Amino acid sequence: MKKVLTIGGATQDMYLRYEGADCMSITKKDSSQQYMIFESGEKIEVDNILYYTGGGSTNSAVSFKRLGFNSSCFCKIGIDNAGKLVLNDLEKESVDISNILKSQKHNTGNSIIINSIRGERTIFAYRGANGFLQKNEIPMKKIKNCNQLYITSLSYGSANLLPQIVKCAKDNNVPVAINPGSSQLANGTKKLQESLKNIDIFILNSSEAKTFMLALIKNNKDYQKAFESKNKKTNTTSLENKKRNPHLLTSPLTHENFYFSINKFFKEVLKMGPKIIVVTNGANGVYVSTKKEIIFHPSIKTEVVDTLGAGDSFGSCFVASLLHGYDIYDALKNGIINSASVIGHYGAKPGLLTKKQLEEKRKKIKKNLIQKFKF
Repeated sequence: MKKVLTIGGATQDMYLRYEGADCMSITKKDSSQQYMIFESGEKIEVDNILYYTGGGSTNSAVSFKRLGFNSSCFCKIGIDNAGKLVLNDLEKESVDISNILKSQKHNTGNSIIINSIRGERTIFAYRGANGFLQKNEIPMKKIKNCNQLYITSLSYGSANLLPQIVKCAKDNNVPVAINPGSSQLANGTKKLQESLKNIDIFILNSSEAKTFMLALIKNNKDYQKAFESKNKKTNTTSLENKKRNPHLLTSPLTHENFYFSINKFFKEVLKMGPKIIVVTNGANGVYVSTKKEIIFHPSIKTEVVDTLGAGDSFGSCFVASLLHGYDIYDALKNGIINSASVIGHYGAKPGLLTKKQLEEKRKKIKKNLIQKFKF
């Protein structure tokens, strides 16, 4: 059985369930932003409080285990009840917890999730022990002996360890996939850019892609010309199959007066080292880029209960499928199916599928949904 090591965060997730916070929309020149509103001094009655465990490392470790791999998790928790819950959940799933560290100084990471009346959610995140991994704590031997390294968000000081982690994997011919968080993309840009030469698969959502582009421009103005779309509509004349171009291939990512082309983003970041780049775009679908083409698959219609963990479920399943020997097109389908299952449940782990369940669901998906575009 192939061995997978996941690295990243561990949390306890607390859901405050009630009819939902009021919303306010602020419209800017080129965008509209939604905000939750709470009346000052108000006492809000909640219907229920739900507790689950989360964090990229633990979510992905459970996903890989259910998909048929020998799965091990490296993260840091506190010596508290939240930490015990994390360990208990992983043990129930038969995930190897021998590499999980226990901090004497910091509590386990926690998240509080609040829903709006429209169904969106806002997360209050306390990183806790997740941000305090040390260089001498990296399980180098475990990295050398695994068949796949899967890295999720590394917060605060832990993000500085990324170059050493991926170099160890590269030196030992271990493939690396990474799904970094928004704070790591914004604040750890140099470390991430330095590491991309040793990363095979780079996974992020559309908001994170924009964050990464802005951070790169901040460090090097030349990237503005490389990423920017001249118009509010992305130039797609070099792309095939123009009849039903997906959203991000026709409408750029925007920030104030900047218009970013996802097509140009793929080209530039591929030069930095990754063989495959994935950009998920929520309900609009997923884009996968290699040096040869951009592949798009729309999302699957499903009842959305909770979107927390959608990225972990997609990314881990996409990588697991490639590791099982699926081609990139079926790996994309599998990732979307797994993600659709997860967002139909509260919590990031309950909806994760087994390999058998995934096979059954893929048979029901139309085969002509994938679109391919050459550079």
